[in-house]
Amino acid sequence: MSRDETRISEEEARALWHRAAELQAEAARRLEERSRQLAPRGHPSDSDTAEVEGYRLADVRAAAEEAGISPEFVDGAVAEARSRALVEGAEARPSAMAARFLGQPPLALEVSRVIHAPAEEVYGAMQRILPENPFRLSIIDQHGADPLDGGVLVFKVPAYLSTLGDQSFAYEMAWIDLKQLLFSLRRLDTDPPATELTVRGSLIHSHKLNMWVGGSFSGLAGSLSGVGGAFAGAGAAAALGIGGIAAGAAVLGFLASGAAVGWLTALGWRGLYRYALRRGEKAIGNLIGSIAVDIETGGGFSRGVPSPIPALPAGT
Repeated sequence: MSRDETRISEEEARALWHRAAELQAEAARRLEERSRQLAPRGHPSDSDTAEVEGYRLADVRAAAEEAGISPEFVDGAVAEARSRALVEGAEARPSAMAARFLGQPPLALEVSRVIHAPAEEVYGAMQRILPENPFRLSIIDQHGADPLDGGVLVFKVPAYLSTLGDQSFAYEMAWIDLKQLLFSLRRLDTDPPATELTVRGSLIHSHKLNMWVGGSFSGLAGSLSGVGGAFAGAGAAAALGIGGIAAGAAVLGFLASGAAVGWLTALGWRGLYRYALRRGEKAIGNLIGSIAVDIETGGGFSRGVPSPIPALPAGT
């Protein structure tokens, strides 16, 4: 029996988990101590600031390794940070008002999957799948030196037009107003080789658009219900000869009911937006699944001839 197949008691397992957590905390403490040692000393002049601010990635990796953190995890964190910065930087500052109206949804839609194939094969499958129906994605930018390991490829989502052919993916993205998708690959140190493919899209513009459209719709529904009801209540009170406080109370009651209608409409819009997010996440998951299936079948069922994704200068 191999060491990994050895059976241990629940008490022993809990002790191992506790000790592993202690070791992780100790590694984090060592890393924090190392970061203080690497921090720039003194007060550099303005002309020197650009040269000494921050840390080199090589120093960051070395410090993490000294603390017992695998370079693989550092590289993964670097790739995620770079991709998230691009997603968040693609739009203006997030709107706190929109977040409250929609029930604090995520700032970005993110789907990841580990594909059991080398990064080169995943990249080749992306070339075959992404430009074709139903996805029809076109590359517009590249960030990072190596798209096969941590670099970010930016793709434009086609606009949905019902008069065109198969646009099922564009239709799903239109639900959440996603205009761009960022793809990043990360090699995993496994045997056989595996690659993590992550697709991200900023939802900041989507939040603001849905706040204005949904808020306007909710306000209109509440106003129409409240004002119409108030006029009807005033007319009924007059017809019945009711006046004074009783008539005013009837009018206020209808206005309050209008506010309730507006609130319920806003809740309905919030639920609809979360439904749209689930649809978008499923569509992106299916896209990644198509890439994985293409690799498994050797690309034999892909339509057309692979069109290599052009290498763009970093930062363009």
